[in-house]
Amino acid sequence: MEFDALWVVLIVLVALTLWLFLGKSKTKKRPQPPKKPSSVSQPSAKGAESAELPAFESAAVDRSEVAQRPLPAELEGFHLVMRDELTPEVSANIDAICTRMPEPHPVQRKLASGLDTPDALMEAVASDAGLTASILRTVNSAAFSLASPITSVQHAITYLGVSVVKGLVAQAAVAEQLDEGSPEQQAALGRIWKSACTASAMAQMLGQELGVERPSVLATKALFFNLGDVALVTSVEGLPAVYSDGVSIVDRVSAQQKACSANTAIVGAGLARHWHLPDDIANAIESGFIPLVTPASEHPMSGAERQENVLLYLAGRIGDRVTYRGLADIAELPIADSEEPGLFYLEEQLKASGLGRVPALLEEPAFRRKANRVLATLNA
Repeated sequence: MEFDALWVVLIVLVALTLWLFLGKSKTKKRPQPPKKPSSVSQPSAKGAESAELPAFESAAVDRSEVAQRPLPAELEGFHLVMRDELTPEVSANIDAICTRMPEPHPVQRKLASGLDTPDALMEAVASDAGLTASILRTVNSAAFSLASPITSVQHAITYLGVSVVKGLVAQAAVAEQLDEGSPEQQAALGRIWKSACTASAMAQMLGQELGVERPSVLATKALFFNLGDVALVTSVEGLPAVYSDGVSIVDRVSAQQKACSANTAIVGAGLARHWHLPDDIANAIESGFIPLVTPASEHPMSGAERQENVLLYLAGRIGDRVTYRGLADIAELPIADSEEPGLFYLEEQLKASGLGRVPALLEEPAFRRKANRVLATLNA
């Protein structure tokens, strides 16, 4: 009996020991709740705008701050007409405007498809003595005020850069195709092309600084951005007057819509398609005014497409600012908290497109000097 009792006691002790051991093991293996990440590991809004971020990563826009800003008076009640809103009658009128425009100069299609290197551009221009003469006449005119004369297209490209000379080629090509207009039309066309040349040069520079895959493509699209303005000025009576000093982009588009129930974006895209230019150029023109009237949270595009749209809009506004308001210093473009109608949504659009460093870039000494040299040449 004593022996049996001893075995019972031993069995109980072993069982108790095993129970205690297994219980502790389970406690050690119990999963712990995950630690909350520290504030250091969470990118701030400021960090999300920095140049170190992957391409196209967007920063959150503080909608409360945006909502508190009063809408500029010019934007209140302003409606940007889109192509899908056109009546059949208006569409037919736009088609007629595009049809009345002469067929593009052969170099126009070459410009739309490339000519991004000095050699390619020189080869295209060299085959047309009229274009060559027109370009040299323009760069040696009082408008450029160069210290020494430009003696060849190659010299012009070396001195002014590919983007600027491409703009001059496009201007000369259209001038050859159009009949001589009134002095008001000629003055308006001169400003339209000045704005386009500036926008193209700025698009190239911004694209290079921001790491855009093909800055030259961006520059080409900017060059054709004002194509609709050319058609409207030469076709619609009274519109040359809105291409005068101090006229804002909102006032200009409003006048276009009042005159023909459409705007330069619609007409330009239609003309690009009529001329059989690449679809991406026509689409870029047609969507060009989205940042004018759209809060960042409502932009219909994303990724690279959205970034390109915002950069083209920025380049266009720089071109207009130089042409119609005499901007001479790129750092003076009022992007931050701008109350100007044409720039009102631009800062938030840049941030939301992963381009939040652009305002600071415009003030960086090296970029500022380079950009201002171009502005000085085009704004002489």
